Amino acid sequence: MERGSDKGSGIIRSMIHQKKIVYLILFLLIAIGIAGLSRMNKDEFPTFEIKQGLVAGVYPGASAKEVEEQLTKPLEDILFSFSEVNRETTYSYSKDGICYIYVDLTVPAKEKDEAWSKIKLRLDAAKMTLPPGVLAVAVVDNFSSVSALLIALESADKSYREMQEYAEDLSERLKSIPATANVSIVGTQNEEIAVTVDMDKLSAYGISPSALMLNYQTSGLQLLGGTFKTDYAYSPIHIKSLVASEEEIANHIVYMDPGGNTIRLKDIAKIERRYKEPSSLVKYNGHTALILSIEMRPDNNIVAFGEEVDKVLDEFATQLPESVTMSRITDQPKVVGSSVYSFLRDLLISMAVVIFVMLMLFPMRSALIASSGVPVCTAVALALMYLFGIDLNTVTLASLIVVLGMIVDDSIITMDGYMNYLGQGYSRIDAACASAKELFMPMFMATTAICVMFFPSLKVITGYLGEFVSYFPWVVTIALGTSLAYAMLVVPSLEVRFIGSARAEGNSLLARVQKRFFDGMQNGYERLQAICFKYPRRTLLLGLGTVVLGVVFFFQLNIQMMPMAAREYFAVEIYLENNAGLEQTEKVADSMQRLLTADRRVKSVTSFIGTGAPRFNAIYVPMLPGSNTAQLIVTTTSLRATEALLQECQQKYEHLFPGALLRFKQMDYQAVTAPVAIEFRGADPEVLKPLADSLRHFLSGMGDVLQWVHTDCDGYVSSIDISLDPDEASRLGINKSMVSLSLSGAFNGMPVATVWEGEKSVPVTLYSEAVSRQMDYSTLENYLLPTLYPGVSVPLRQVAEMQPGWELESYPRKAGESCLTVTADMKYECSQPEAMKHIKAFVESHIKPNLPEGARVEYAGLSAINKDVGPEIMMAFICAVAVLFFFLLFHFKKISIAILTLVLSVLCFFGAFLGLWVFRLDFGLTAVLGLISLVGIIVRNGIIMFEYAEELRFERGMPLKEAAEEAGKRRMRPIFLTSCTTALGVLPMILSGDFLWKPMGVVICFGTMLSIILIVLIMPVSYWQIFQIGEKRRIAKQRNFGQAGQTVREGQEVQAMQTREGGEHE
Repeated sequence: MERGSDKGSGIIRSMIHQKKIVYLILFLLIAIGIAGLSRMNKDEFPTFEIKQGLVAGVYPGASAKEVEEQLTKPLEDILFSFSEVNRETTYSYSKDGICYIYVDLTVPAKEKDEAWSKIKLRLDAAKMTLPPGVLAVAVVDNFSSVSALLIALESADKSYREMQEYAEDLSERLKSIPATANVSIVGTQNEEIAVTVDMDKLSAYGISPSALMLNYQTSGLQLLGGTFKTDYAYSPIHIKSLVASEEEIANHIVYMDPGGNTIRLKDIAKIERRYKEPSSLVKYNGHTALILSIEMRPDNNIVAFGEEVDKVLDEFATQLPESVTMSRITDQPKVVGSSVYSFLRDLLISMAVVIFVMLMLFPMRSALIASSGVPVCTAVALALMYLFGIDLNTVTLASLIVVLGMIVDDSIITMDGYMNYLGQGYSRIDAACASAKELFMPMFMATTAICVMFFPSLKVITGYLGEFVSYFPWVVTIALGTSLAYAMLVVPSLEVRFIGSARAEGNSLLARVQKRFFDGMQNGYERLQAICFKYPRRTLLLGLGTVVLGVVFFFQLNIQMMPMAAREYFAVEIYLENNAGLEQTEKVADSMQRLLTADRRVKSVTSFIGTGAPRFNAIYVPMLPGSNTAQLIVTTTSLRATEALLQECQQKYEHLFPGALLRFKQMDYQAVTAPVAIEFRGADPEVLKPLADSLRHFLSGMGDVLQWVHTDCDGYVSSIDISLDPDEASRLGINKSMVSLSLSGAFNGMPVATVWEGEKSVPVTLYSEAVSRQMDYSTLENYLLPTLYPGVSVPLRQVAEMQPGWELESYPRKAGESCLTVTADMKYECSQPEAMKHIKAFVESHIKPNLPEGARVEYAGLSAINKDVGPEIMMAFICAVAVLFFFLLFHFKKISIAILTLVLSVLCFFGAFLGLWVFRLDFGLTAVLGLISLVGIIVRNGIIMFEYAEELRFERGMPLKEAAEEAGKRRMRPIFLTSCTTALGVLPMILSGDFLWKPMGVVICFGTMLSIILIVLIMPVSYWQIFQIGEKRRIAKQRNFGQAGQTVREGQEVQAMQTREGGEHE
């Protein structure tokens, strides 16, 4: 029987007849997808860069306040003159003799290098305007570069020099890998030749310390020796250095009297080769070590890079002595490989789950045809991702998992229509063409709407979060577009080939169970539908009640845009009092290391004492160097061990060391220094500090929810202020610069020469024997200063007054103004918004009334992130809804159906927010993406149902109520089936327990499953009720029009009769 053969079904008919060509193209795409899977660049997340750099200014001898006023502020003025610099997020610390300015850029990552080049040129040009004492201004534009691997080299019997040779050898080998960007060595200790002068002997011989330094500095200089020019030769003159070894240094003549008696350096000083007194230490499991930080070039396959590094490390390990061990601290290629392959496993499991659901709920042949789209469309999507250069990462794989259930939706709906047409007596080909023709436009509109609704987020969500989700819309579009093409172009030929009848296939046990299940479900649905249509208002109120309940659950959730990161390591930060030395910090760090390594769950502890670790996590900012700080990287045996250890350590060790503040830091994706941060701005730090201390005291009292409470201007450091007597100093020819240089050389060591040993340089440094850890202030008072009179030196006390003092350890600034910040971490599973409610109440009642004029309090940390990102997320959601609205309006040409469909989409809120509340998950970025997907799914179901209802009303002339009831009965089964596949498809995402993606899986799964019954019952009733109002108005208008017409006719008849009667009378 030939029916419906028109142009609309011509393409489908051609695809059926030319199915071999279609299958060939499909096979080629599948092959590309499988081959591309191993060749695609792989990473944990899409490439995004924290566009932060560091500008450091060195101003020796200046106090922290002087550094702020004379160096930091001028540098900030220069930096803020660039539009590429984000003023609001740029902050600085001014310390004794140095400043650090953390600069955030506003430009895209690809323009970062150009921006830094402009900044460097301007800073170089501005050095002449800075104070003369400023030694250097350095720009570290790769500050945000992240280490792919951290490798530790340790040995019990090798010297630092030997270990450094091993490290440099390994570094050169690693640099030979094309994808390597940089390899840096951390923890090196440099040799020096120390000349420790006996000041008493020096004084006895009448030798001035400054004369001794000048003698050596000039003897070690490499200056121009001239050129020997003749008619036959042109030879440069080279003067051999007198400083070539320790022996030559020791035998250097420093004094000769008129009688020819000589004093050599060894007579007045001790000369020894040693390692410099370290400013920082690096240890691995308690042993001194060297750390190699390996960085990878952007846009490379980090998993493949890791494999190449493994080969180099394995080969190098075979050449190391037994006493030298090599260990991995962090291994990002391993993390990425584990994450990607875990998601690939979840993808395969999701595919299996969807196929299994299809086999359970569909007749065998129908299930196989529909479910064939799952592996085929996934492989084709991977092929297109590979061809378009889209990386394989957890975001793109999560996108595939999310749409996996939707991939079969089009096939299910197409086959449902095919079976319906077969039941009406159509031939196979005509049924396939008619089904595809009828359903193409609603499926195309629904699919396009779901795809397009994600794209506004690319522009609306800014910063690293925008880069994080940048590929999500594209992968969803590729996957769903592939699914639609498969349903329209491939499924019809499979239907025609394998399904010839609308009757159930066979009489197997599975077929009987399926028939009984669906018959029971259909009967149960029709009974419920009858009740709903009997009590329409109660039904709509029930739907409204579930939405309100969902909103109630939402307000019980903790809002946090990005969660903690699942890592097999965590960090421990140690802060001692500001005047603490490296030895004290080392003792605390070593004690903490021993406590941690005693636990079997800890694999290793790497200690960075006096310095910060290389940037091993993109969001985790390295610590500033300081003798009172240390940072430990603790690697664990598993993710569960990390979580358990963090909780235990916070309870056991937080207050273990008196005078030390410990922070146990779990890695996260939040891009904030601390979740709780309150800033005091607009006044001098000295004025704001009492208020900051008051707030810190209050936060310390919230020990049940907060930990690591401190400020970035916590305390004072001791200092010695020297005031020169201008008259006495002038008389003796002593000035400030001379005193500064002399004291610096005496108390810090003065470089006087360099010994070259091949390519290695060894500095020669002059020290005073009087300077030691046990000295008192008299050492400073009695220090001899040279005068303008030859051979005459005077003690410092003769020309200056010395006064011990205290000053702030640092002067913090943000956005170009003074800014003190009180920060704290949240304890495990405690809510930051709840804590902030109590903190804000205290600030309003106790802090703000006491603020000096011009000062203000601002909330940073997660509160600022939520304040900035929250509106962007909301706008992305609103834009997605707006896109859906315009698609619905374009498709139905009725604003009432468009609004009704969107309003009904909020029925998913109950299941989505209930699921998050039950699992105690935060509402964050991935939950928002899941919610947008969920709304798209509901709207898709609405299009399918309302499209059929409109067809029944206007093409088949069915009354409104019957059309609504029939649309519900007819579309209930495909909506149920597509909802099941979508919900169960994300089940592996939930079971994986991933902090980042579990919320998305829960939102989609619970939101879909718990809204099925609401959707299929409330949608038909709401459709009937909305349009019933319109029909009543139309009927009323017709009735009024009819009555008015009747009145007019009666009047006309009366007038006519009167006219006739008048004529007869005449």
